[in-house]
Amino acid sequence: MSIELIDLDKYPLVVSVQADGTAMVYAPNVCDGVAADLLRNLAAQMEAGHPPYSCKSGAPASGGWFSSDLVWVDSSGRSWDLRESYRSAGNLLWHWTGANERGVPLMSTSTGSMVQSLDVVLALYTPVVVAGGRG
Repeated sequence: MSIELIDLDKYPLVVSVQADGTAMVYAPNVCDGVAADLLRNLAAQMEAGHPPYSCKSGAPASGGWFSSDLVWVDSSGRSWDLRESYRSAGNLLWHWTGANERGVPLMSTSTGSMVQSLDVVLALYTPVVVAGGRG
């Protein structure tokens, strides 16, 4: 458990969401109409940036991360443990570089001759299977 203090004098509008989905808005000096308009605009921005597929229940949005692990979820909902190495077509061995490109893990071949995002590896070098260990 972590308790963080928020300086409510510094932030005129604070939204908190509990694990069960209960939301609370603290904005004592902001007009309710202004706060609602701000939150609607924020929601529109978030929806515009959401990928064109649905989120999976109990998992991060497809194409997202399990923050407590080094696991990425692709657009089909398959989980990829980035601590593992993966073998693809052409007998290429891939491992995570530790970097991301637009939220997608960057993968490198064991020789370092190719670096591609995991979604590109999955599209171009299928099938991709767990090889185990670091490449």
